[in-house]
Amino acid sequence: MRTIGSGNCGMKLAVLFDEESVLLSTADQDAANFRGQRVHKFNNDGCGKKFGTGLKLWNTRSSQLEYALEDITNDQVIVFSSLGGGSGSSSLQFISKILIEQGNDVLIVGILPYKKEVVPPLANAVQSLNSLLPFINDVSIMLFDNQILLKEYDYNWQKVNDSIIQKINYTVNLISKHSSDGYSPATIDQSELESVIFGGGFIDLSDNFLEEKPPKFAYGRLDKETKNVLIAMFVDEEIKSKELLEEYHNILTTVQSKYAGRARNARIVPGIIRGRIKDSNSERDIEDRAYITIASGLNVDKYSTKIEKLRDEAVEKATIFSTRQKGRNIVSSKETKVLDI
Repeated sequence: MRTIGSGNCGMKLAVLFDEESVLLSTADQDAANFRGQRVHKFNNDGCGKKFGTGLKLWNTRSSQLEYALEDITNDQVIVFSSLGGGSGSSSLQFISKILIEQGNDVLIVGILPYKKEVVPPLANAVQSLNSLLPFINDVSIMLFDNQILLKEYDYNWQKVNDSIIQKINYTVNLISKHSSDGYSPATIDQSELESVIFGGGFIDLSDNFLEEKPPKFAYGRLDKETKNVLIAMFVDEEIKSKELLEEYHNILTTVQSKYAGRARNARIVPGIIRGRIKDSNSERDIEDRAYITIASGLNVDKYSTKIEKLRDEAVEKATIFSTRQKGRNIVSSKETKVLDI
C-alpha cells in the first residue's frame, strides 16, 4: 500500500499515517516543514488558496506529476488532501487519473474546511468534489468535516488530525494491525476488506454498537443504493472459549440479518475478529465486544446534497467579494473649495 500527500494539509496527514509517503507541494514554505523527506515541488509560491490557479498549474505540470507517480503501479493508494486549499484540492482529479491509468486502487481522504475558512476554501471544496465525480466509480472518497471535528475535539488541531488518522488506520488496517491470531467461526480476509474499501464511491466507517443502534455515517446511510457493507464484530483476544465465540457468531448473524434489509442490494461481508479496539469516546479498551462497520458505494445523492449546500454557502459568501462597492460624495464641489485651505 502506498500513501500520497498533496498540499500542506495533505502532506501533514500523509506523514502521520506513513513516514514514507510521496509528498507533492507547490510552495517553498510548505516543503520546508518536511526536511529529511523527499518532497516533489511543482512551484515555489503556492496557489494562493485558489482552485483556478491550481488547475492551471497542474495542467502545465502534468508530465512532472506523471514522473513523480510513475513507480506507483498496480497497488492500493491512499491520497490525503485538504479540499479547501488551492494546491491539494485542484490536484486530486489529475492524481486520480494517473493512478487509475497505472492500474491502482485509490482511496481519497478529503478534508472539508471549517466555517471560518469561508472564502475561498469553501468554494475550493465544492469545485474539488465536483471535479472528482467523473471518477466516482473508479475511486473511493472518504470525507472528514473539520467543522464537526473541531467542535468534537475542543478546537484542538492535534486531536483532530489524530482522529482522522485513527479512523483511516481502522479502515485500511482493520485486519493487519487490529486483529490477533486465533479461532474465529466467521473470518474476514484481507482481500474482502480491500474490495470494500476500494469498491468505488463514497465510503465511511462507523463504530456504533450495532446491537443497540444502526451505523452512523457523516452524510449517508445504509439504503438500497449502498454497494458494500463490511460488519466486523471485535471480541477480546483473551477469550479462548469456542462455545462463547459460537454464541457471538449467532449474535452477528442476527445483526447481519437486521441491517441487510436496509442495504438490500449490497454485498454484505460479516466476520468476527479477535483483538483489541479502543472506544472512540475514551482511551479504555473494549472488554467484551465491539463493532466496526465500513460501507462503500454510499448513496451519492446524500453526498451531492451536502456538496450543493456547500455550493450555496460558497456562492453567498463569494457574492460579497464579487460585488463592487459604491460610495456617495460626502463633500460637494462648493464645499471642496471651502475646505481647500
